[in-house]
Amino acid sequence: MGNRLVGFACVLWTACVSPSTPERATPVISVGGDSPLVEIFTRVGAETGVPAELLATLAHVETRFRITDDGHGSHGRGARGLLGLGPDELVRGARLAGVTDEAARIDAEANLRAGAALLREASPDARTLDELVAALHPALRREVTAALGRGVDGRDADGHSIIIAARTHLSTGLGTVTQALGYPGAEWVPASSQNYDTANRDVGDLENVVIHTTQGSFSGTLGWFQNPAAKVSSHYVVRSNDGHVVQMVAEQNVAWHDKCFNTRTLGIEHEGKAEQPELWYTEAMYVESAKLTAYLCDKYGIAKELGPIVGHGGAPDCSDHTDPGDGWNWDHYLDLVRTGGAPTFDAGDVVVDVPASVTSGERATVVVTITNRGNTTWDLDLTRLGTTEDRESAFFVDGDWLSTNRATGIDARTLPGATGTFTFDIVAPAVGEPTVFDEGFRLVEEGVAWFGPEIHVVTQVIPREPTTGGCSTTGTGSGAFACAILALGVTSRRRRRIARRL
Repeated sequence: MGNRLVGFACVLWTACVSPSTPERATPVISVGGDSPLVEIFTRVGAETGVPAELLATLAHVETRFRITDDGHGSHGRGARGLLGLGPDELVRGARLAGVTDEAARIDAEANLRAGAALLREASPDARTLDELVAALHPALRREVTAALGRGVDGRDADGHSIIIAARTHLSTGLGTVTQALGYPGAEWVPASSQNYDTANRDVGDLENVVIHTTQGSFSGTLGWFQNPAAKVSSHYVVRSNDGHVVQMVAEQNVAWHDKCFNTRTLGIEHEGKAEQPELWYTEAMYVESAKLTAYLCDKYGIAKELGPIVGHGGAPDCSDHTDPGDGWNWDHYLDLVRTGGAPTFDAGDVVVDVPASVTSGERATVVVTITNRGNTTWDLDLTRLGTTEDRESAFFVDGDWLSTNRATGIDARTLPGATGTFTFDIVAPAVGEPTVFDEGFRLVEEGVAWFGPEIHVVTQVIPREPTTGGCSTTGTGSGAFACAILALGVTSRRRRRIARRL
């Protein structure tokens, strides 16, 4: 059995590469970055037969790479460890993995082993990544598939990077999505009928939209509201990473989201934790939630202002809840509600810090500094630097880039008017003579829009062995620039800064 699992791990874990595998630019390292968690994902994946990229993606989706220790949450089922396992899941997984409950609760590796054991129990005959993903709960499966498809650029609790390479070939196997009963474009995932009151509310009966935080993951919240024992629900749930909206209770019915303040209200849950707003309150969630709230206000004649739109912590609901907390940007959110959630993406004042020259095979760091000129915050994961026209880059670095056409995500959340940085490595391609490379990039809010000016990373690549002869170029219009560099003998290791005011 042990040998079979080791073989199985090498089949699924894409970092296992035969020496005869031809060179290619597509991602081979499934999980990279400088976080200590990378080595743990890799080791546990190899030893359990559950791919490292699946374990890492689950940790991103469920906890944003944080070890959590929530009991039965007021909004959800409770979550523990790096994978956010429910209380019963943690006990069962620990038994299967041969670790203690305490270790599975507080230790990253033990929690991963418990989660991997549960995955293997649920799908013992799985032989591919697709088959393991297919065994997940539908809501979780959708999140994991979407995250694997776009890749993940995340940070652990200490700020170290975790890169999950994009797997665009992954089969979704998602089937059809049921259209919601109310808000157009929402997905219908009904809560248990034991978790709300049937009613016949209409215009004039509703006075408030209440903003909540799930205090747990999106999929965990959906599963909890579908559990008859939960005795809690909301009309809508909004996902953090992309703002996807799910409706769980019809608007005319009374969802149990706000204790004694339910009768004349509509509840919207937002994935995340009120104490970690920087991890969960994404611009995509603000925008899509604002569109939903604007729709509800227009439909039921609710004023688009604070008071009629209220946080759970500010509602007179006989509870001590404080969500969405001080980290919720009410000014920005209400401005989006009043404009129907219309976002503006723009950028300018570009500075590119890149070596003047690099030697073939040498690795170097590039830093792009740029100002956010739009009205939306650039998110850590989904605001990215991609190659112009999505082409495969000659500078691609396996284990550092998200994919051959996505260099990196924004280093840190960047508010409108602030300046942000995109830091990534390049590897100089093989050349036979000094050659200038001019690689174009643009910013992209993944799944939304390309925006801002074209950004050029220009450097001269020197062969490993000095050669003589003429000058060569790649890219339109760079020949004169290349020859000028050679004429001046520019082969120093200095860095240059290219500033463009756009």
